[in-house]
Amino acid sequence: MSGPDEVSRAFAKSLANSINGSLCEPQYKEFPDGEQYIRVTCDVKGVDAIYVKTMIPRQDSSVVASLLAADSLKASGANRVILVAPYLAYARQDRQFLQGEPVSVRSVLRALWSAGFTHIATVEVHKAESLRQFPGVALNVRPYSYMADILGISGPNYVVLSPDLGALERAKSLAEHLGTSYDYIEKQRDRVTGEITMRPKQLDVAGKDVIIVDDIISTGGTVAKAAEMLKEQGARSIIVMVAHAVLAQGAEERLRSAGITQVYAANTTPAQSSIVKQVDVAPLVAKELSKALA
Repeated sequence: MSGPDEVSRAFAKSLANSINGSLCEPQYKEFPDGEQYIRVTCDVKGVDAIYVKTMIPRQDSSVVASLLAADSLKASGANRVILVAPYLAYARQDRQFLQGEPVSVRSVLRALWSAGFTHIATVEVHKAESLRQFPGVALNVRPYSYMADILGISGPNYVVLSPDLGALERAKSLAEHLGTSYDYIEKQRDRVTGEITMRPKQLDVAGKDVIIVDDIISTGGTVAKAAEMLKEQGARSIIVMVAHAVLAQGAEERLRSAGITQVYAANTTPAQSSIVKQVDVAPLVAKELSKALA
């Protein structure tokens, strides 16, 4: 069963095909005051039910739709109720940055559990450890190696870079799959001029094909700046690979100005730009979910 949006429907269809499952079309409507209505229209009694809902855009209504779906599936007699959220809302607020703030992802995960979800699977959550806040079974599906295989990216002729130290594990996983080197991009500020430069912490990129890998690209500012610097340092080509291509207003222009003509992303968000080439990762999610449910 899927959410009413195009991304969720397409993901659910691919997921169902991958696990030889049947696809249920629920009844949706939105009341004039903005409240949502959902009704399960197929027999789910005694079976495991999967609800697919990407939580972008309209993050708030996506969370509420998921809560209502869990409640309706449980009320309809489903056995285990599983949420597949290709993009998990509020995942970037995974800790209290300032006093008085909520840990938003914790609130969302606890609400989803309380509504009736026993399992959650998502694609590359911002911080994998944040899923520990979910009392049930939570899967973080890392898509980069799978995407590289689908795109035909292989061999040791690449250098894989993360935009910062915090994302280094993503670069490491892809680099190990490709059998190549990895590093992170370090920012350095000139103490006299204040100018910020960016370069790999250790690796020399001159003459290399570089893959910049991250979980999400939103404004595109960091990736664009990194691409410009890498080209100045002699990189032969630059590939950008992300799990979620959100692309806020102005991001495409920013990326193109930096010489980036293609961003490879998983199919977790609406395809809003010709610069984005999406890879269907639902078969990968299906594989990992099948293991967890076995």
